[in-house]
Amino acid sequence: MGVEDPARVRDLRRMKVTAAGFLAVTAAVFLATFAMPDDTWVGYLRAAAEAGMVGGLADWFAVTALFRRPLGLPIPHTALIPTRKDQLGEQLGEFVTSNFLTPETVVERLRVARLVPTLATQLATPEVAQRISRETTVAVTAALQAVDDDDVTTLFLDLARRDSASRSYAPMAGRLLVDITNGGAHRPLLDVVLPYLRTSMTDNRDVLKRQLKHFGDNYGFLGWLVTTDRRVGKLIDKTVEFMAEIERDPHHELRGVLDDWLRKVAYDLQHDPSLAARVDAMARQVIEDPATAEWLSTVVGGTLSSLRGQLADPDGPLNARLSAALVRLASRVTEDLELQARLEGMLERAVVWAVEQHGAEFTALIRHVIDRWDGAQAARQVELFAGRDLQFIRINGTVVGALAGVVIHAVALLLD
Repeated sequence: MGVEDPARVRDLRRMKVTAAGFLAVTAAVFLATFAMPDDTWVGYLRAAAEAGMVGGLADWFAVTALFRRPLGLPIPHTALIPTRKDQLGEQLGEFVTSNFLTPETVVERLRVARLVPTLATQLATPEVAQRISRETTVAVTAALQAVDDDDVTTLFLDLARRDSASRSYAPMAGRLLVDITNGGAHRPLLDVVLPYLRTSMTDNRDVLKRQLKHFGDNYGFLGWLVTTDRRVGKLIDKTVEFMAEIERDPHHELRGVLDDWLRKVAYDLQHDPSLAARVDAMARQVIEDPATAEWLSTVVGGTLSSLRGQLADPDGPLNARLSAALVRLASRVTEDLELQARLEGMLERAVVWAVEQHGAEFTALIRHVIDRWDGAQAARQVELFAGRDLQFIRINGTVVGALAGVVIHAVALLLD
């Protein structure tokens, strides 16, 4: 429960004294009439005072019965708020949910408010966009600081294990290889690999010669005869020249052979079950390899560290780009009425879904909060907020009762 507001306490006390003062005055007048001469006007005055006392007392009882038992007496249906706060909380929550938190009411309010164009207009202002981008980077930085690198790595590996167990990667790899080959995306990679291979052959010429001679020696005299130093060296030199020729000619015949070979591999990946099984087994082996976890941990740690560093600077380039992107997006929304309508439709559908799926949670929230309140404290808080106005009921009851007493007395005299 909240702390009592001293100003509200003073106002409530003042109104209670005023209402009690009206009642006390009518009681004093009523008593005083017995000391007055028995004139007609005294009868009217006594009737007014008597009826005013009845009206004031009745309304005092009604107002007091909301918050406590009048005079401490165990009268039924009194102290309504302390004794029935749980039922009142339930009914209040259902009333709000049924009458205010409905899809129709919320959508109507959203359309009147026009949140999308209003927010877009504000967001198109560079100062507002910068402030939002700073707040966003601060929030994201705080979230990233709470993220553990090892937890992210473990999460990725768990997702990869579950995914690899539920489907085959080979057909996907085959389709990707088809797209890469048909689009020529592999050619720049080939342009990088060929010079590297040619340079490696030149740098390791002696090693290759020994390996080729050893290979030839395994085939006896004929192999020894073919793999002489001169022949092996010439074969290596020709191979290096041939690779250099392939490098220089982007339309070399061997490049086309390589393209055909890649398409054949792509086809087999999609249609050869045995090859697909081997590829999937290799993929699972890579996922389970500790070296993969170590490599992934390094990548994740470096990425998160880089993000934290860039986000830590509120005036850095990342924040500036985010701010500029927000301004561009907001400007487009304000100018593109069709986009604006789509966004408003998305917002309405999202809000309607939230109301339909979770509207009952609002009732539960009100009930839960009121359930935690102490009955006497709840009554005190309600009295502080509404009690001042309720004291006017007592005053009105006294005044209206007095007027009614005059009318009743006049009618009685006429009928007498």
